Amino acid sequence: MSAGDKELRRRERSAALSIWLAGRASRNKSLLDLLCRKILARATRIEPDKDFMRDPLIDNDTGFDPEELERYQRGR
Repeated sequence: MSAGDKELRRRERSAALSIWLAGRASRNKSLLDLLCRKILARATRIEPDKDFMRDPLIDNDTGFDPEELERYQRGR
């Protein structure tokens, strides 16, 4: 068995395990399902510094104050 075959088998087992984990996580019937959901959430979490969808301008925004929101809604 060559190194390429071993790598292919490892990737196949990893994919099968991921599909099984996702199936169990979606059931939500037992404690094992909850554990699978937590494992899946941790494995797929994106670190904030690597997340290209985050916008610092939006994250640091405090929002509208009530008077500003009212002026905006009235069109002034």
